[in-house]
Amino acid sequence: MNMWNERFKDNEYVYGKEASEIVRLAAQKIKTAGEVLSIAEGEGRNAVFLAEKGFHVTTWDYALSGIEKTKSLALEREVTVKAEFCDLAKADWADNKWDAVIHVFGHFPKPTFEKTVEGIKKSLKPGGVYVAELYSTEQIHFHSGGPRDIHLLHTPVQLLNAFAEWYIQHFYTGEAERNEGKFHQGTSHIIQLIFQKPKQ
Repeated sequence: MNMWNERFKDNEYVYGKEASEIVRLAAQKIKTAGEVLSIAEGEGRNAVFLAEKGFHVTTWDYALSGIEKTKSLALEREVTVKAEFCDLAKADWADNKWDAVIHVFGHFPKPTFEKTVEGIKKSLKPGGVYVAELYSTEQIHFHSGGPRDIHLLHTPVQLLNAFAEWYIQHFYTGEAERNEGKFHQGTSHIIQLIFQKPKQ
């Protein structure tokens, strides 16, 4: 059983039930009633928020307990979310499928991250957006959440280079206060982005 399955197995929503700041911002920029994929979704807070806004939402996660909590939260909020098991290291990305890909605090080993980036590029429709909030390498100096392995964290340059040809709708890196359940508490050092895939 993986650590995320263990973390999500209790009834408590350990990152809360409310959507992240970047997802609330991005909801204004995604095609109305669009097809949205949220990767490493966890317990469903961002997916359910987007479904409430009228988007068709699919989630991918590696923790079966998180998938069940996503379904429960969707039922509680009376929306539909398609919650699927997916190991991103082995994910099969379809061509031009999504209007948006959401990626909030999903930190992976470098080979999985690189495969995920290529999948996002392939799978977003022209004009679609990649929306992310991730911990920067500076987060290693804080104790407000995130991995304690600096190799799982990111630099702004890394992310900007990975999507060098894409239009930047929003980009921020720096300190931010987070109050998201019991595991995201206090001052953090984050990278927020909304990158748009070229329309042609």
